[in-house]
Amino acid sequence: MELQIRSNGTKVTDGMREFIDRRMSKLDHLAERVVDAQLDLRTEHPRAGAPQTTAQLTLKTGQHLIRAEVRADDPAKAIDAAIDKLIRQVHKYNDKRQSRRRRAGEHPMNELVDVGELDLPDLLAEDDRDTGLTDNEGDERSIPLRIKRFGVKPMIVEEAVDQMELLGHDFFLFHNADESQLNVVYKRRDGAYGLLAPNKT
Repeated sequence: MELQIRSNGTKVTDGMREFIDRRMSKLDHLAERVVDAQLDLRTEHPRAGAPQTTAQLTLKTGQHLIRAEVRADDPAKAIDAAIDKLIRQVHKYNDKRQSRRRRAGEHPMNELVDVGELDLPDLLAEDDRDTGLTDNEGDERSIPLRIKRFGVKPMIVEEAVDQMELLGHDFFLFHNADESQLNVVYKRRDGAYGLLAPNKT
């Protein structure tokens, strides 16, 4: 597969490119399905401590987006770990998909749990709810916020679960093609999946 490399603060030498190509060969079994492959390298130089490099590897297939991101004090280590992480995500996804099909037969989403009228805080553990923030007016609250914008294409619930597994996330926002609205699928602690959907008015 043809890999595009984008670098911000990281010098990509010929030797590093050869190293990347050699490590990417472990993903050759995916090459036929990959329509776009991109590696983003970003090195930050903090005032104290060694530079940190973030390697984000993204593969797009006709149906799915697979992404792995790793941060390390050496670019080669970050790249190496990101590729290994992506391979693990693909294997984990394949194993879970086969397991779902064995358990659910022709209805692979039978294990999806309807959370009914639960409010979002009810889905969180008690220790997750305490943010240490107060609601007093006039308080300036600073919360580290990382914004990710992405295209939302219509898909069925099973496709959303597959995409969540491939990204290695615990939840996934998607446009439910069956209901024509935004829904969220997420992993439950009991191993099943949950679906958050607004009430239809």
